[in-house]
Amino acid sequence: MPGANMIFTNLAVKPEGAYWLPCWLSLVKTWLFVISALLLSACGGGGGGDSGGAIISSSSVATSVSSSSTSSFSSSSSNSVYISGSVSYDFVPVRKAQGLDYNATAHKPVRAAKVNLIDEAGAVVATAQTDQQGHYTLTSPRDRQVKVQVEAYSYADAAQRWEIRVEDNTANNALYVLEGELLNSGQSDSMRDLHAGSGWDGNQYSQPRAAAPFAILDTAYRSMQSLLEVDPNLTLPTSIFRWSENNTVAIGDYGDGDIGTSFYNGAAVYVLGQAGVDSDEYDAHVIAHEWGHFVEVQLGGRSDSIGGDHSITDRLDMRVAYSEGFANGFSAYVLADPEYRDTFGLRQARSSGFDVSLKNPAVRGWYSESSIQSIFYHLAEFGAFDAIYSVFSDLRYETIPAFTSIFSFAELLAELDPQAFAELDRLMNQQLIVSRDAYGEAETNNGSTQGALPVYVNLVAGGRAVVCSSQQNGQQNKLGVHAFLATTIFASGQYRLLVENNGERAAETDPDIVVNGAGERWVGLSAQVDAESLDLNMQAGERYAIAVTDYQNHADALTPNYQPACFNVSLTSI
Repeated sequence: MPGANMIFTNLAVKPEGAYWLPCWLSLVKTWLFVISALLLSACGGGGGGDSGGAIISSSSVATSVSSSSTSSFSSSSSNSVYISGSVSYDFVPVRKAQGLDYNATAHKPVRAAKVNLIDEAGAVVATAQTDQQGHYTLTSPRDRQVKVQVEAYSYADAAQRWEIRVEDNTANNALYVLEGELLNSGQSDSMRDLHAGSGWDGNQYSQPRAAAPFAILDTAYRSMQSLLEVDPNLTLPTSIFRWSENNTVAIGDYGDGDIGTSFYNGAAVYVLGQAGVDSDEYDAHVIAHEWGHFVEVQLGGRSDSIGGDHSITDRLDMRVAYSEGFANGFSAYVLADPEYRDTFGLRQARSSGFDVSLKNPAVRGWYSESSIQSIFYHLAEFGAFDAIYSVFSDLRYETIPAFTSIFSFAELLAELDPQAFAELDRLMNQQLIVSRDAYGEAETNNGSTQGALPVYVNLVAGGRAVVCSSQQNGQQNKLGVHAFLATTIFASGQYRLLVENNGERAAETDPDIVVNGAGERWVGLSAQVDAESLDLNMQAGERYAIAVTDYQNHADALTPNYQPACFNVSLTSI
């Protein structure tokens, strides 16, 4: 069988619109999306009369391609022939309480992917799409030197409109593709099968990890099916995944692979890939979880999560608990597997995980990721995934002033689907969550945290309220670090929101503010000592939600002998 040739391909990367994920304490980053040229070598393999193939990217990912022998069929026309075949990839499953099980590697079809027929000049001669079994058929001119190219790109462009792309962030966000060798199309119809191998030789990745982008693509495609089941006319922005074997736990330049962890930043999902440390391409729960954040933002129009480290035993900021809990519950439901698993370590031989479906976790409440994930998983399993979808796709979800939490979700679900809400009510009671109001009114579970209740402190225009920011449960994104207030405006006009150190703590403070309401968001993040203010144009009849924190509580380590920072908050007409 002839080996594949060196190849040089240009693939355009579609530009993305600017998007600001409302993690208001994060650094603002500028993302550049470019058109890039891709170059690499490929290796031969398999048997039969077809070619070797390659993953095309500047990170030099390549693979062997097993191909069937060329077979003759009736010609498609006097001037053309059919080239058909199947596209597959190596999927490596995860062993519970262990790591990747390479001995159980299975071939899976590459579904709904774009397939191109490329001639010797690099021009696209024909285009098709793989079906659910990974099959494709292309029409080729007779006696033409052509090769088959499969993009790590799935799409629908009829009643449904969505796209999934897997790119290499260490190669200017180039799109991964799989290619066969340039061969003559001949005088009769023929078959060319392409397979992306894992690159694992039983001890290490000694061959290019060609299957990785297609494993990510297929997990995302599988996750997409749950949305399509409830909305056959689904329209979503492009889902972009950025994976590289150089993506590691170091924090730095994403173009160098220093991404820190797998995460979604509002523009793309970045996926770890460093062998022997942490690689997530086969960790389906991780991929589906991060895509769940994409769904939350793109379908719901917002996420108020402030991000940061989190675990299933933490008492978290309600926005973080809600977002992470939803993503965990979503991944478990769409994969039909409540055992969340993440592999890592030498030879990818270790894993950690937890049971998303657990009904009695160690920490229960509106601030618990464990509680929220259990609620969403069981609500979907109850048959109410369509109801969950209806909440996220409702215009009110995006515009409600209250910060996103299980409370805001419950209030809207009660209006949209009373039957599903009855089940949600039962599940929330099981997790010791009392309120069903967007602002958490009448909630009684304070998480053993002083100042956590009421969830929102009432602020009256012309009056004053006192809230505190503390490290009782940790720093950055834990319960108690941020305090919330709500106010209703009865007269339109200009108002000044002022947050000042109330003097109970001698050490200086650095208050920060976020305000939601009337379809707008205001942010006050200055470095001014002991005070922060915002001038707001507020509308009569509108309710506004306010978050206040002390930036001192966002250090990487707990402050010894820390004293809570308490603030006087006032709203006055100007």
